[in-house]
This record gives sequence, structure tokens and C-alpha cells, in this order.
Amino acid sequence: MAGIHGAPAVGLVGLHGYGASHLRELDRLAGLGQARLAACADVVAPGEEATAVLSRLGAEHFTDWRLMLGQRHDLDVLVVATPLHLHADMCRAAFERGLHVLVEKPPFVSLEDFDALSALASRKGALCQVGFQSTGSAALGRLHQVVAGSELAGPVEVVAAGQWRRPRSYWYRSRWAGREVLDGALVRDGAFSNPFAHAVMNCVLAAGAGTGERVAAFAAERYRANPIEVEDTGCMRVELAGGRSFVVALTLCAEEVEPPALEVRGPGGQVVWPYETDALQFSVGGRSWQEHFERQSLLGQLVDLVAGRPGAGLSCPLERSRPFVEVVELLHSLPVREVPPEHVRWHGEGMEAYPVLAGVGGAVHGTSRTGRLFSQLDVPWAVPGGPGAGCVTTGAR
Repeated sequence: MAGIHGAPAVGLVGLHGYGASHLRELDRLAGLGQARLAACADVVAPGEEATAVLSRLGAEHFTDWRLMLGQRHDLDVLVVATPLHLHADMCRAAFERGLHVLVEKPPFVSLEDFDALSALASRKGALCQVGFQSTGSAALGRLHQVVAGSELAGPVEVVAAGQWRRPRSYWYRSRWAGREVLDGALVRDGAFSNPFAHAVMNCVLAAGAGTGERVAAFAAERYRANPIEVEDTGCMRVELAGGRSFVVALTLCAEEVEPPALEVRGPGGQVVWPYETDALQFSVGGRSWQEHFERQSLLGQLVDLVAGRPGAGLSCPLERSRPFVEVVELLHSLPVREVPPEHVRWHGEGMEAYPVLAGVGGAVHGTSRTGRLFSQLDVPWAVPGGPGAGCVTTGAR
């Protein structure tokens, strides 16, 4: 594509939450002369640190993102770091103006929105990078080599697991948190689509589904210990049309906190990627070692490509995330099973209290080790398949 002259002008929607990370990255890119933060929008006033950055960069602050787009005709790129259910409207408005976009994960929460907005971006010649940050790590490319090659001496399995805790305040931090629907709009929040979205997306890519491959069969279970509409604990098994499959098991009600990790294993050994890092842990042929990799800035990639800089490319263009959105849609077609209170212990007080789900560590490890769903293991609160159990298998679409 032909690049623009000079540093692309960027508008940032969302200064708080993960938006604060984007503001710091834009400050860094501006210092390198690679981007220019022209404007930002947030209904909440910027804090002291953000105000200092905006002042130093000469960025205009708006309380309405629509007003920002309507008045700032100099923008080249829009960064969307907002609640999930707002992504589609903001990206639609940006694409209509021909703006290039970095949208936080998940990009959209329905296939209808995904397909319509992908087509719109294509018609308008707009680039779109999705903020799955771990896709910027060269560790993922090395995993692709492992999956496609012979290092593990045969067919491989792709598995991800994670065990975190979240206090009650996590689900009360905003109106959309823990919701399926808000004010008539799909939110589809939950452990799979938000805090552990990287686990699912990394499995999608490691298993080779980032090239438009569809889901052939899907089975999952959703559970909640918190009084929310979505899952805080669950498991899924996904088979892809190309023949590979992956398994994910996770909880936000951990007995013991364990960082999330992706594992590729085969007859000859295994490779583990704690994907918050850029190191792969190999155990192959009786030997163990680590390999370390670099990670690129997803926003830096986008502004470099918009500017036409040599060698620029996107690690997570929008089309790579369609299988992820398909998995989210399938998952949220299932009910959520409430865990009986006798299996939940609350620790702490007030908004900092957090639930611990009895036996969840064994459930997560059991699913990641065997590929069986929680209800197929010896888990007292997991419900066998049937109406309301949160388990389904569906054919390819």
C-alpha cells in the first residue's frame, strides 16, 4: 500500500483500563517519530499521568468519540480500547471514514458483525489490527514450526490452561462486566472471551485456524461461582475443519493461581509457552531447554504499515481472528451452570472478597491432560451432558 507522508495521526478511544497502555505506547512511538497522537476520547476525565502525556503530545481531548471523528479530519488511525459491546459501532464509523484501526480483543462478539465489518474494511481499503498482544511474539511463529514439523515425532495436541482469581470488584467495575447483554447490545463477556481470550486465540493460531478455517465440532461447559450472567470457569474442546483440534480449561476462582500457558505435545515431547512471556520451554527427546524471542508492538506494526515503512506487516490482521469469534459465538449459545454454594468458599471481605471453587485445580489439570470435559471427570459440581448442562457438540458451519 502507498504510505502517508510523515507520522500517521492517531486517535485513541479509551484512556483508562487497557487504554492507558495504548497511551504509553503512543507516547513512545511519538518520541521515535513513528506516530502522532492527535486526539483522544473518553467520557471519564484523564488522570494526572494521562493529562501530562496529552499535554506534552498536544493531543485534544473529547468526551464523545463521535465528536472526535466528526471534527478531527486529520486522523489516519483509530485505536479502540473500550467495552466489548462498543467495538462494532466504533469500527464501523472508522472504516466508513477510511481510517485504519487497532481494536482491542475480542474485536467483535458476533459473526454477523465480524463478517459485515470485515467486508466494509475491505471495501474502504482500511487496515485492521486486533489487539491480541501475544501474537506479536516470535514465540508463536516458532510454535507453528513445531506443530507443522517433526520435532515432536508425530501428531500433536494443542492445549491451554489458566487459573486466576478475580475479586468481587472485578465484576462490579463497570455496567458491562459479567454481562451477556446490556441495553439490548451483545456483550458476551466471560472468562473465555475476555481475561483468557489470549489462551483461546493462541490455540486457534497454533492449531492452524488463523487462515479462515472453520470449526467442525465444538463441545464446552460453562460454570459460574459469582452472581454474574457469564462463566468464570469452564472448558472447551474444538475440532477444526482441517483436522486439528485444541482444548482450553480455565478458571477465575482458582485454588492455586497458575499463569496461563499453551502446550503443544506429541509422542516425542512437549513445548510449553507461558504466553505472558516470550520464552518457549522445550522437553524433547530427554532434553530440556528454553528458547527466547522478541515481541513487536502491534500498534507499532500498524502505524509502520500505514506509513509505508519497509518490512511492515500485521501480526493479527482482522481476518485471522474470525475462528476466535466463531468459538465465542458457539460458546455463548450455551447456558451457564451455577455452581452449588457448598462447593464455593469466599475469602476476604467486601468488594475484595474472592471465591475459590473446590476441586477446580484438578478439573483444569484433568481436562488439559486428557481432553475430557469437566463433567466427564470426577468433579462433584460438574453436570453430565444434558439440558442445561452447558455441553453441546455442533457440526461445521
